[in-house]
This record gives sequence, C-alpha cells and structure tokens, in this order.
Amino acid sequence: MSALYHRFDGYEELKALLEGSDEDVLVSLAGKPALMRIPAAGTALIPAARLIACLMHGNEPSGYRAILEVLRRGERFPFDLWVLIGNVRAATQDGWYAHRYLDDQEDFNRVWDVGPTTTRMRRCAAEILAELRSASLEAAIDLHNNSGQNPYYAILPAPSEPGLRLAALCADTMLQWRLRAFTLMEALTDLCPTVAVECGLPHLPEGTAFASGVIHRFLAAEGFAASADDARPPRIVEMQHRVTVRPEVTFAFGGVVDEETDLVILPGLDGYNFEVLPAGHTIGHIDVGAAMPLCVTDMSRVDVTDRYFRTTPDGRVITTEDVTPVMMTTTVVQTRRDCLFYVSRRVD
Repeated sequence: MSALYHRFDGYEELKALLEGSDEDVLVSLAGKPALMRIPAAGTALIPAARLIACLMHGNEPSGYRAILEVLRRGERFPFDLWVLIGNVRAATQDGWYAHRYLDDQEDFNRVWDVGPTTTRMRRCAAEILAELRSASLEAAIDLHNNSGQNPYYAILPAPSEPGLRLAALCADTMLQWRLRAFTLMEALTDLCPTVAVECGLPHLPEGTAFASGVIHRFLAAEGFAASADDARPPRIVEMQHRVTVRPEVTFAFGGVVDEETDLVILPGLDGYNFEVLPAGHTIGHIDVGAAMPLCVTDMSRVDVTDRYFRTTPDGRVITTEDVTPVMMTTTVVQTRRDCLFYVSRRVD
C-alpha cells in the first residue's frame, strides 16, 4: 500500500467513500490522489482493462463529476475499469476547483515518466504508472477542461489507427500533440491507445454532460484494435508552435497599457480557437516603441516569432500571416504556467 496515493479495489471498498457529495469524496481523500479498480464481470483469468483519469488539474472537474456518476451506479463491465483521480489537494484549496496546481506543487500532468523521481509527485506518478503497466490496458482516456473557449476535442500524442479510432469515439475534433511534456497520455502511449479529452470550460453542466457521453461511449465500445472501417475525427489539426508572453513582460487580458501593464491582450481571442485568425489581426497593445512581448518557438524550441507576429508604429501586436490558434487561454495564471496558445495547422 502506497503512502502517496489511495488505492481502492472493488465497490465494497468504495461504498462509504461514494455516499457523500462530490466534494465530500475529495475531503475524504485528504489531499492524496486515488487509484481505483472495478474488477471485470466474468471469469477471464487476465481480463482486459480500461482507464479513465480525471482531475489531473485541480480546476478541471467535469470528468471527475461524470466518472463519479458511473461509480455510484455500481456497474461492472467485461473488463477491469481503472479510475485515477489526480490532484485532489489543488481541487480542495481556497474553495473548490480553484487551482490547476498549487504554488508548492509540480503540475501533476507533467510528472509522468520523468526523472529523477526526487519529489513526492514524481514518486506518486511512478508508482501509479507501475500499477497501470501491469493492468493489461487496452485503452485509456484522460478528461480535462480548458480555460478559454474551445470546441470539445480529443488530443492524441502518437497517431495510430487505434488511437484515431479512440479519438473519433470521443470528439469530432482532434489535436495531434507534438510536445514532450511528460503527460499521463504520453506515458501510456506505449501501452495502449490513449487520448486526453477537453470538455470545454469548467463548471458548466454541458461540459459534465459531454464528459458523461464520452465515458458512456468509451465503456460501451467493443474494442480498439485497428480494423478496415476505422473511423477518424472529421477535423484534425496538428500542433506546430508554442506562443508565450516573455517572462519580463507584465500583461493583462483587457484594459489599458500603463506603468503596471506592458501588454494588453485583446479579450475574446479565444473565440478563434481551432479557427483562422487572419493576417493583420490585432493581438494586443503595447507602448509605442516597445519590443515584441511575445515569443513563438517550434517543437525544438527554435524561436520563430518573426514568422507570426510584428509590432506596428502605433503600438499594436499583429499577426503577419493567417494563424490557427488552439488552447488559447484567457487568464494570466494559465498563460504563465503553460502558454498563451499553440499555433496549429489542419491536416485532415
């Protein structure tokens, strides 16, 4: 039994935990992740297994609420069902679901298969991953929320026919992931088809409903092996470049440039996620004569900022060519902890 996370095996062990509200469950977990296994119905000696992960970021509750609905029904399946509830501690601080991760934590979705295992989070991830690697996984999904307006979409780290089939089962839009970020989905890719699924903005009932639909289809699917009639998501885009605000630049979403704010990013740009932001479009405002406040890097971290943005004599930051942003956020915290957005290109 690990001291770093809770481990539950079967509904009997989960019964008391699931009797309270969603928030009561988190309180009972007392700041630790939880790994649960619901044994398969049937008599197979080594049943296949499927994994549903949620709350890897403490401010992304849609998948968490949806999977608790399934667990409270007490269903069993022709495969072992594994459930991972991630950053419980971040989800319970300062009210509910307020933090992606805490200031004294690493991002729990950036510590999978990364070394050295010097921190509690890294050791926790390593122990959980060891269990999952012995679980005969045939597919896995990791449920998330976005911090900006986006369509519902799946993220596939390593294109394959089974992976594309799984992505199509989850959403009509798919983002092909090209980063090495030590996410859970990357760590599981060598075991089974795995996708992350973005369920829209947090705290919206329609996001939880979408997550519930994804879970239902995932659990009802007959299998994920490649076949002659493999489906593909209708819209596939590939991540190309990462856009950040330079670390010395102070910035805000909306407002005016002043002595405390070097860059003002125009509100509403997240409405262009997965759509074309045309050349010449204003991204934000800076002081006249100030240097470029954004930085764009490719997947090898080569600076390609000049390809996409320039400043104007009247203090605007504008696009120099058509850009398709994805995962554009609307918060300073999320921008600092991840990025402003990724540049993508359509490949379907």
